Order: sequence, then structure tokens, then C-alpha cells
Amino acid sequence: MFNLKLLLCAAIALQVYPAMANVDPTSPFGKGSAKQVANLEDKLILESIIHGEGIHTAVINGKILKPLDTIGQYRLVAVNNDSVVLRSETERLKLYVFKASVLKNN
Repeated sequence: MFNLKLLLCAAIALQVYPAMANVDPTSPFGKGSAKQVANLEDKLILESIIHGEGIHTAVINGKILKPLDTIGQYRLVAVNNDSVVLRSETERLKLYVFKASVLKNN
């Protein structure tokens, strides 16, 4: 009986462990699972806009970009006070600081 319980616990641990391998133990509670974090990588998030003397940069998904730099299929074409404009061959995106929504114009 004891061996059966031990075998059952081992089988359950083998099923659960791969799913837990992607979880960061230092992340705050309620921040979401590894799948949710992976989905965020697919989105373009404007994190910051920096205006310097003649230099305008934007931080999108942790990447520092200046006009005409690319991220994925998009090229940064404008850096405004609270937004940036990105263009691909087929669409135009406008990202806003502190907003999760994206404006698409074809």
C-alpha cells in the first residue's frame, strides 16, 4: 500500500513539475502565469518617451528606438509627446504611453 502511494505521488510530481519549471519563484503573487507573460511579448507596449536636444527616442518592449529603427515588422516613424507611430507595409499603429490599447489604421 505504501509503495502504491509513493508511486502515485511520484507520477503526479512528474506531471506537475514541467508546468512549474517556467514559473519565476521571485515574481509577485497575482502577476500571472508564464503563458500570460509570453503573450505580452507578442504585444507592442510603449514604456517611455524621451525627448532630448534633437534626439527623440521611445522604449517599446524594453528596446530603445529612435525614428526609422525597426521592431518586428514595424518601423518607428514618429515620436510625439505621449504617443509614437509605427508603420509596416500593411498597417499603421499608434501606441500611447500607459495605455494598453492600440489604434490601427490601414
